Amino acid sequence: MISFYYCERCGRICRNDVNKGSCDCCGSEAYHLVPEKYWDEGEIFMREEQKELLWEELVKTSPVFDEDLFNRRDDIITSQVNSWIEASNRVDAFVEGRDKGNRFGIECPYCHATNVRKVSLAGRAMSAGIFGLGSKKIGKQWHCNKCGSDF
Repeated sequence: MISFYYCERCGRICRNDVNKGSCDCCGSEAYHLVPEKYWDEGEIFMREEQKELLWEELVKTSPVFDEDLFNRRDDIITSQVNSWIEASNRVDAFVEGRDKGNRFGIECPYCHATNVRKVSLAGRAMSAGIFGLGSKKIGKQWHCNKCGSDF
C-alpha cells in the first residue's frame, strides 16, 4: 500500500518507497505520514490542490517551518539529482575504462574515448627539452590514443 510522507520543515512530499526516515531535501527528522484526507487512496501521486491544502494546513503552521527551504526545495532536489547523475556517469566511465583495459578510469574530454595512457615524466621532460616552454605536454598527464590529444 502506498503512503505519503511530508516534511513539516520544508514541505517536501514523498511516497513511502522514497522515505528513509528523514527528509531527503533538508535532512529534517520532522517527517510525518500524510493524513488520508489529503490524498486519494490507490493513487500513486498527490494532486496539486491536495498538496496546496496540506502545505497550508499542516506545513506552514508548523513551529519548525522554514520558508526559505520551502521556496527552494525543488531547486535543492534538482541539484541533488544532478549530483547523483554526475557521480553515476563518473562511475560508469571508470568501469567502462577498466573493462577496456584502462586501469585509470579516465576518459578523453574531447572524444570521450577511454583508450588513454598516462604521459610519462620522461616524455614530458623530452618534449620540454626539445620545444621548451612551447611544448604541448607541459601540464598534461594523459594522452588519448583515439584522437591524439593530450590533456
